[in-house]
Order: sequence, then structure tokens, then C-alpha cells
Amino acid sequence: MIAPAAGAAAAAGTGYSLGLCGMLSGVCSAISCAFSALVACFTGARCCSGGACAGNGKDAWGAGKVGSMLVVVYAVAMSFLFLYGLEDRLHHLAEHAKAWENTSCKINEDYDAECLGQEGVFRINLAVVAFFASNWLGCKLSKQWHNALWIVKMVFFLGYCAITLFWIPSGFIDDYVWASRVMAALYAVALMVFIIEFAYEVNDWMVDQSGDWGAPTTCGLDDNLIVLLCISVVLFAATLAGIVCLFVFFPSDPDACSDTQSITAFISMTFVFCVACTTTQLVFSESGNLLTSSAVCAYGTWLAYSAIARNPSQDCVARYVIKNQGITTWVGLVVAFLSLIWMAKAAEDVGNTIDPELGVELVPSDDEEKNEDKSEAPPAPIDCLDGGDRAGATFNLIMALAACYVACTVANWGASTHQAEGVDKPLAGTASMWMQVASQWVMFLAYEWTLVAPLVFPDRDWV
Repeated sequence: MIAPAAGAAAAAGTGYSLGLCGMLSGVCSAISCAFSALVACFTGARCCSGGACAGNGKDAWGAGKVGSMLVVVYAVAMSFLFLYGLEDRLHHLAEHAKAWENTSCKINEDYDAECLGQEGVFRINLAVVAFFASNWLGCKLSKQWHNALWIVKMVFFLGYCAITLFWIPSGFIDDYVWASRVMAALYAVALMVFIIEFAYEVNDWMVDQSGDWGAPTTCGLDDNLIVLLCISVVLFAATLAGIVCLFVFFPSDPDACSDTQSITAFISMTFVFCVACTTTQLVFSESGNLLTSSAVCAYGTWLAYSAIARNPSQDCVARYVIKNQGITTWVGLVVAFLSLIWMAKAAEDVGNTIDPELGVELVPSDDEEKNEDKSEAPPAPIDCLDGGDRAGATFNLIMALAACYVACTVANWGASTHQAEGVDKPLAGTASMWMQVASQWVMFLAYEWTLVAPLVFPDRDWV
């Protein structure tokens, strides 16, 4: 191989340096909020990066939740930077960084840019998981750890990023991808529960509003119930239209596609699941409602499309569908972050329950909080033997799983594809496809269980 000229080498080195600076700019900006609270640390106040954004009320988000969400947001930003901002420069990193020298993204003498970008995403994900794992351990030791010392935590986060980017070998990252997929699958199950629970809560809220005295009516019918019925009809119509379109447009070439029977069976199962759940809700169940059934069917149809569109065979999926796979990625990210907000509250509720061993509440009562507010004593230093914070530990565990789900959503579950040059960014892979299929099945079965369980065990309280 002919050595490059000096000018070309210098240009490559400059581009490599600029690429690394751009890659780390998102991490550096993540601690800007942390240093804004530096003065408070020296004045005896609690030191936290999310202090400027956290609320003070009983139900407000503390610095721990705000800072944790910021870490996930910056991780997503860096992931997109790897996939779409530095993809043409990552081969410099693979050539110069020892940790990347044995990467599986090298094909003959060339590097697959998309594969390198996905490896970068999972390196950042490993740092995020290590960050939340250390926070989980801190919360198990101290009740104050969750909301305290966020400048120190951000320094640790930067250290984790540096270690995973420049010292962890590529072979370990290849194995970690599978661990991340498993953790993402666990969060996907929780995400399906979120869809069902959210639909139930919206339906209950609108029904409660309709029962209020003086509620607006149209033609003698309560407006809230009319809106509830209209939303359900629209979602059912979207479900039916979506299933028909799936049957018509997939697979794109039935004769050439090797998975024609599997795709047809999957679409058919989606229709059967929708009919079965809706029939159970209408005929047998007393606890179900139309809104939840329609929401589950609509999201299940979307999952069916998302799974089929990620089929790795070009004969099964039309090219225009492959080129617009970014839509499914963004929908997945939006749903993931909405579920994170809900699960943050759920984790707090879990931590505030009565400890079965001690028989006492893990959080103080309202009277105790009022007495503490009147006290002018400064916050006590962190005590590593104060019993720990169960709610904080649960929250950090959920955030670690959520970080894996977000990374897999952005990086297509680590399914690097090597398609023909005529196809632009084919985000498709067998692992991603079957993860979507499994998620849909779990959601339908979980919803069916919520309908059947009160009938099978009538003596239990399911409220």
C-alpha cells in the first residue's frame, strides 16, 4: 500500500482530532448544569447538578431524577453523533485507538461506518449503565445519595465514558451487546405495561369527569363519554386500516421473499390478537374498556409494521420503507421517554411502601416533614449506614434498563447490516425484528390477563 502524502496525513490527523472533540462536546456540556451549583456546595447547600431544574414540592422531581434524565438525554445525543455526525470519521478512531483495533466492523481493508457507529453507541451505553449501577449501589447505602454529590457523579460519568471509549476492547463490546439486548427486552416488557396502564388511567379519568355534576352534554350525552368513544373508534379504524395495508404491501415481492409465510402469519396473529382481546373485553370482562382495547390494538399494529419493516431481506421489504426507518426510531424514543416519566413515579411509589421486615414506612409522614421544614439545622452529611433509599435504588435500576432500551432503539438492536451500495442506511436486522414481535406478544398477553384474571380469581382485589 502506498503511504499517503504528508499533507493528506496532516489533514486526516486534523479531522481525527476535530472528530474526537465533537464527539466529547456533548459529554462536556452535560456537566454545565453541574458546575452552576458549585457555589452552593461551598455554602453548605446540597451539591447537585440538577438543583437548578429540580422542584421543591412534595411531588416535584428532585435533583436525582432531573440529573438522571439529563444523563440519558446526553447519551442519546452522543449516540446520534456517532451514527450520523461522525460516521465518516470513525475509521480514524478505529485505526488509532488500541481498544478499537480488533473491531468486527472491519471488512477486508475497509471499515463499515454504520457498524462503527453502532459500536460507539454501545460503548456510551456501557458507560451509562455503569453510572446508574454505581448510583444504585450508593442508594443502597445512603438515603441522601440519590439527590446529592452530582458534581462528583458527573466526574465519574466522564470517567466511565473515557474508559469505555478508549480502553474497553471491541471483543468485550461485542459480548456486551447481547447483555444490553436482554436488559432492553426487560424494559420493553415494562413499556408494554405502561401502554396498558396509561390507557386504563385515561379512561378512568374521563369516566370520573363525566360523573361530575354540571358536566357538559351534547344531545343529552356526556361530552367526556363522547370524546372517549370517538378516540376509541378512531384507534380501531387505524388498527383495521393498518392491518389491511400490511396484508397488501408486505411482503413487497411474495415470490422472491423467503419469509413470506412468516410475515403473513405475523400479520394474521396481530388481527387475531386484536379480535380476541376486544371480544373478551366486550363479552366477558367487567374491568376492561374500549379505550384500552383500541390503544393496545393500535400500538400492536404499529409494532407489527415496525417488526416487518426491519426484516433483513430486501425482497420482503420495499426500498422506500427501508429508507424511512427513522420514523420508527423516533416513535420508539418518544414512547420510551414518556414511559420513563411514568416509571419514575412508579419507582417512587415502590420505594414509599412499608418495608416488610421493619414494619415502618420508608418515607416520613406529613407531620414529620412539617417538623423537618421548621428545623434550621443544615443537612446532615451522607451516612453510608443509614439504611439506604429503596425508591432511589429502584429508580436507578429502571434507568439502567431504559438506557439499554434507548441504545438498542437508536442502534437497531446492534444489528449491523452490510447491504448493497444502492440502499441507503438499511436499519434492518433479525434481532430487532424478533424483539418487536416478542414485545407485541407480551403486550397482548398482558392485556388479556388483566381482562381474564378477575374472572379466574374473583375473590382477589384487582384494583
